[in-house]
Amino acid sequence: MKTVMFAVMATAFCAWSFSAIDTARADNKVPANTAVRNAQNLQIVRPGAFRPGVGWLGGAPDPNPDANEPDMSNWELFINVNKAAPSQHQVGPSHVTTNDALWETWADDALTFPATPDPTHPPQWPTGAATFPLKRLVLPFQNVIRRQLQMRKPVQIDMIRKPIEAAQLFKLNPRQLPPGMTPEILEIQSGGGEEVRRNKDAFQFIVDNKLFYTQGLRDAFAAGKPMNFPVTAIEVKARWTPITDAQKSQYHWNYDSNGNLYGLVALHIMTKRLGNWTWATWEWVGNAGRCDYIGCHDEFGVTPSDVAPQTPLGGSYPPGTLTPALQAKFTAAGLSAEWQNYRLKGSQTMFTDTTGRATLLGNSITEAGFVSSSSCITCHGIASVDNTGRINPTFGFTSSGDSSNGPLLPSMFWNGTTLKYMPVDFVWAFANARPAPGVP
Repeated sequence: MKTVMFAVMATAFCAWSFSAIDTARADNKVPANTAVRNAQNLQIVRPGAFRPGVGWLGGAPDPNPDANEPDMSNWELFINVNKAAPSQHQVGPSHVTTNDALWETWADDALTFPATPDPTHPPQWPTGAATFPLKRLVLPFQNVIRRQLQMRKPVQIDMIRKPIEAAQLFKLNPRQLPPGMTPEILEIQSGGGEEVRRNKDAFQFIVDNKLFYTQGLRDAFAAGKPMNFPVTAIEVKARWTPITDAQKSQYHWNYDSNGNLYGLVALHIMTKRLGNWTWATWEWVGNAGRCDYIGCHDEFGVTPSDVAPQTPLGGSYPPGTLTPALQAKFTAAGLSAEWQNYRLKGSQTMFTDTTGRATLLGNSITEAGFVSSSSCITCHGIASVDNTGRINPTFGFTSSGDSSNGPLLPSMFWNGTTLKYMPVDFVWAFANARPAPGVP
C-alpha cells in the first residue's frame, strides 16, 4: 500500500502529560518500577498559556478545548452522556426499574457485531426505548486477554463474548468450573462485569462500511483505504460490580436484564473529536488504589488537581473537593447526585510529551495489573486487522503482559515493505467481528 496509515500528525498545542516516563525501550514499554519512580519524582508538564475554563486570548472561546483544556472538555462530555435516559425499563422477576444514563441506551458490542452476521440484514440502530439492548455484562475483555497471553494460552474470544451474570460467578466452585471458564478468568471476573457501547454515529460507520463481520474487514484491508470514524463518534467502556440496595446512593447503579443490581466502578470515554481520539477515564471515588502508580490528575473538576501515587499500593485516597465550576455544570445539566461519586483520573491526547517521553493513562479497575505501563492511546493505536480480517493478536500488549506505550512504530504494522496489519482507527471492538456464513 502506498499510504502509510499509522502515521500521526503532531498537533500545534500539546495537552499536558499526566505521567511522563523514560524513553520507551525496543519493545515499546517501560518497566513498572521505572514508571513508579518517575510518577513519584517527575514534575508534571502543563500548558502554560491556559487556566481551566479561561478560554482563548482576550476571553474568546478556546478554538480547540479538546487539545488545550482536555479535562474541562472531558467533564462536559461526561455530563452529556450521563444525563438520565428519557425512558426506563422494568426488568427481572420483581420488575425493578432501571436507572439508565443516555449512553446505556446505545448499541453494545453484541448488537454491533452479531454472533451470526448477515450482510443482507445488517444490524439496526435501536429505534426507541423498546428496542435498545438491556444491560448484558460480559467478561472484562482486555484483562482476560492479557492473562491468557501471559500464560501462553490461546486467546478464547468466544468465551469473552458470552454474556454473564457477575453475581453468579462468586458462587462458582473453582474445582468444578463450567466449560471454557478457566481459573484465571474466574479470578479476573471477581471484579465485576464489563460492557462497551457506542453512539449512533460510531455504530452507523461500522455498519455502513460493512465492518461488522470478518469478510468486510478483509475487504477493507484489500481496498487499502485508511479507516476513519466521523468526528462525532463516541465509545464508552464501563465496569460494574454487584452491590446491595443499601449501597445505591454511593454509585451510579443499574440493573441488568435479569434484575441483578450493579454499581459502576470504572468508566472510559473515547471520542473522535481529535484525529487520534480523546481519551479519559473516571473511577469510583472509593476504588482502592485508584491513584496508584501514575497518580490522579484533573485540572478542572477537583481540588487538589494532582494526587501523587502512594505506597504501599492498594490504599484509599482522599476524595478531594469538586470545584465550583464543575458543580455549576452538574447543576445546569440536571445531573443526579450519584455522579458526584466519580473522579476523573486523567485525560490523554498525545502519545508523548514535548520531550518525547511516553504519556500514561490507566484505570485501577479496567487496567488492573498493568496501570504502571498503560497508555490508552498507544494500546488502541495498535488495533488492526490482517489481510483475512482477523484482529492483531497482540491486543496492544507486550510479551510480558505490559501495555505498549509511547509512539506507534512501523514494526507494529509492517513486515519490511509489506503491510501486515491495517490500523482500524483505534477501535479494538473489531475483535468481536465474526465470519458471515455463506460469504466467500
